[in-house]
Amino acid sequence: MEQKSSVVKAPGFLKRDNYLILKYIIFGIVFSLVILIFSLSMSVVAKQRQAISVNNYTRTNQIYSGPLTQNSPSIDALSENSAIYKDKALSYQVAKNYAENTSLVKTTGQVVMLADFVKKGLVYQPTYKTEFNAAYELKNDLAEDSAVEFFFPFPVNTQLSEISHAKLLVNGQEISNAKANTTNVTGTADAMTQGLKWEGVIPKQSTVKIEVSYNTVGLSQFSYVGIENPKGAQDVDFTLTIKGIRSYDIENGLSVDKREFGDNSVVLQWNKQNLYSSPRISVSVGDKLNPSTQVSRIYWVMAPLYIVAISILLFLAYRFGKKMRIFDMLIITVLYVLYFPFVHYLSSFTIDPTIEALSIFKNVGYFSMPLYGAFAMAWLVIGGMLFYLFARLSSLKFALKFILPALVLFLGFFPLVLTVPEYSILLTLIGVIALVAIIIQSRLQIHQQNTT
Repeated sequence: MEQKSSVVKAPGFLKRDNYLILKYIIFGIVFSLVILIFSLSMSVVAKQRQAISVNNYTRTNQIYSGPLTQNSPSIDALSENSAIYKDKALSYQVAKNYAENTSLVKTTGQVVMLADFVKKGLVYQPTYKTEFNAAYELKNDLAEDSAVEFFFPFPVNTQLSEISHAKLLVNGQEISNAKANTTNVTGTADAMTQGLKWEGVIPKQSTVKIEVSYNTVGLSQFSYVGIENPKGAQDVDFTLTIKGIRSYDIENGLSVDKREFGDNSVVLQWNKQNLYSSPRISVSVGDKLNPSTQVSRIYWVMAPLYIVAISILLFLAYRFGKKMRIFDMLIITVLYVLYFPFVHYLSSFTIDPTIEALSIFKNVGYFSMPLYGAFAMAWLVIGGMLFYLFARLSSLKFALKFILPALVLFLGFFPLVLTVPEYSILLTLIGVIALVAIIIQSRLQIHQQNTT
């Protein structure tokens, strides 16, 4: 009797191609776990760098005075030690009456904030130089000449910092020796306030225009707390110009009436007529992209982005007969992992002209790699190597048609949008739409192959 053959055909999942798919899955899981661990460790490193940046902010604060707050000038009664007080033989009540009937009717201010970012470690500190100019019109409401003391305090944070080009003008004439100190209620040396002072006579039913100006430096924020007219309203015209960056934020105070954006600058204007409240303005300079903070966000998506990217790349290569070995998959994974820290550390690359190695050269400028420049360079290097690998393993046509768009999305677009938190969701949706377009194109290509 003829015996039946004992040879059994191997199941479908044990075929050679399915062995390869199974290997892809196993190694994909292993590589994804390794990338997840790596991304978590790099996130910890980024947080440590952020802690260092906080310390650097404090150190910068000691030089640049911190956030500046310019308080309003004061209109006070003449003291008994005043020369005018003695010449006119004034009494306390008369001097007090003069001050109470002298009011502020108009404030005109012009402030220029020149963004001058200082790099400490990996972080650009939002430092700026300030040019402050303001004019105050004081009115004497009495039917006789009055005499008052006008004191303009310098910003409260500048006692240990720099003040330069300070001037005080009355009706266009500069007052010499206007520098003065006042003592707060505590009477301690630490309570001394530096500023500019004028003591003078205001004709009856007339106004006097007092102009003050100075230059200083600050960090992050500038605030102006104006003087209120206790007898009524005043007109306020205030212009603040930020140069060196277009990004800003209104922290509190009066609403902005007009904004003008220029080439890397912005002009903010407040035009308030008959303002009864105290004019208060607070503006912060927009931060530069901080590599330690901005780039650290891309580590969050390393693992999920890798899973999607490697799945699509392997599927495209397998479906169009461009099969890759596990070693090729390993090369792709290594390059993918290198891309993220490469961007991170490129963005912190700096040429310091003070280093001794550059002493033989002249006119060596201070250079810091911009964040987007770091992305472009890293993409050209890592993306170029991956494109070359696929082009040689498969074909140039396949690499141009499928691999290049995938590299643009997964290495360039998706990591980059995380550094723009304000628009990250919108840009991510745009990237997903582009990804769907690639999938549709691949689906149509597969359909065309099946029908021919």
